[in-house]
Amino acid sequence: MTFSARQTHLAIPCLVLFGCASSADPGTEEAVATSEAAVVSSNRLSMNRLSMNGLSMNGLSADGRELATTDLLLDEDGRELLRYTIGCALPEGRSLVGTVGSTTYRFDGRIGLAPDWLRGPLPEKSQRWVTACLLAHVNGYGVEVAISLRGGHAALATDSAERRTYQQEEVSFFGNVFQPLGARDELGDIGSRMYACGGALLQMSCADDESAFAPERTCASKADCSLRFLGPCRDLTAPKTSVCKDVSFDGYRRCQAPTSTTSGKSKTSRYDEVVTVFLQRPDFSAFYPLCTPLFP
Repeated sequence: MTFSARQTHLAIPCLVLFGCASSADPGTEEAVATSEAAVVSSNRLSMNRLSMNGLSMNGLSADGRELATTDLLLDEDGRELLRYTIGCALPEGRSLVGTVGSTTYRFDGRIGLAPDWLRGPLPEKSQRWVTACLLAHVNGYGVEVAISLRGGHAALATDSAERRTYQQEEVSFFGNVFQPLGARDELGDIGSRMYACGGALLQMSCADDESAFAPERTCASKADCSLRFLGPCRDLTAPKTSVCKDVSFDGYRRCQAPTSTTSGKSKTSRYDEVVTVFLQRPDFSAFYPLCTPLFP
């Protein structure tokens, strides 16, 4: 799987590419997150890997070069989760290596949502940014698709070219997969903390068929999906009860989720770390065949 984050000097700056890692002979360095193309992004992460709850790493690295000790290095599922996590957290040009036996794996940064993780424990705010990025790459379709990631973080800045190419607002994501289940985080949540909502444009496009609105991309199997779909992000039929507020070209800056508490009382937590996915029209049409894209 591969990340390729682009900055503003490229035509499509904020995209990420996930491709296939090349195999490596024993004793060599395997580049598990090396860019294979210029400016594409696809989502290949499996939800069950996020549900492993294995991301409670206090520090990502002690020296900025070697990955901190983690059992995620021991199998391909864990390494895939590390690929996405480090790609979301670190900026392009930074990488970490981890060794298992005689094979060294390299994990490249691409987006840069939490570069300070190299210097100490990851604050919960940064945990939520990385979580939103990881959730945005969950793939329930079984096929790769180019996506534009947008949000209120400097690392997710877009330009007019990207906004013209990727016009179909799809799904927004927020949560925190770093905090253990049952433990109260700083927002007061003790649950699974994986949330998604459908974009207003998606709601409008699928207005004639409500069953087509809930995006299947977020999970391969709805029965065992840990991600909670909250409906439309900005409900056009009931704006006052919308999940998200502060709408911009980059999606939403603030979303709310009904959270689990130790007392069992109903509570709503506010998330300011939201990543919104935009698609190109052909991909939107392929994944939502009963809906009509709003832009030609």
